[in-house]
Amino acid sequence: MAEENLRSQCRKPIGEDGRKVLVRMNEHHVPLWEFCLERLPASVDGPILDIGCGGGGFLSRLSARYPDAGFAGVDISEDSLAVTREMNEGLVGSGRLDLQLASVDDLPFGDGSFAMVTAIETYFFWPDLRAGLAEIARVLTPGGILAIGAEERFGAGRDDIVERINREYGARMIPDGEILSLLDSVGMDARAIPGEPGVLYLAVKRP
Repeated sequence: MAEENLRSQCRKPIGEDGRKVLVRMNEHHVPLWEFCLERLPASVDGPILDIGCGGGGFLSRLSARYPDAGFAGVDISEDSLAVTREMNEGLVGSGRLDLQLASVDDLPFGDGSFAMVTAIETYFFWPDLRAGLAEIARVLTPGGILAIGAEERFGAGRDDIVERINREYGARMIPDGEILSLLDSVGMDARAIPGEPGVLYLAVKRP
């Protein structure tokens, strides 16, 4: 796959090449998923939304961790939703998973709909990070949890790599302090949990 096409497909997977990227994501992101899952609460009292559900692998693991929860997933790519649906056929068939085409800054859900929102390896492609975080805060219940995971971060001795990804992929990864400040501005108390790989930004919506 041509490098320029790969960069485009990472942002919004489309067609056969997009499906190849989604399969690759479902393999490559497993260490990050496991790192994030290990740091989420043991139980959640309400539905869970996954933003940028991609190939559906993280949703599959979320459903195994929280077997009594209901789920929703959104993505800007119809092909991503199709692959997610295929991977989570049983979850969809049972009525536990609702998949919708939507952007993070315009979520098709009512206020306080979710006890947890997850967004793994996606925040840096959002059109407007603060607007997306504000919309997430809207659909979270008071005391609800937001988990944002990323494989790369500034300040981990790999700033040159982060800057290259930002430049070549059109991504907008920013330092931990900036993300935490934005989360605070939309009514969330947050902390950054560095790991190997990446980082988990874990936030709680204030009452």
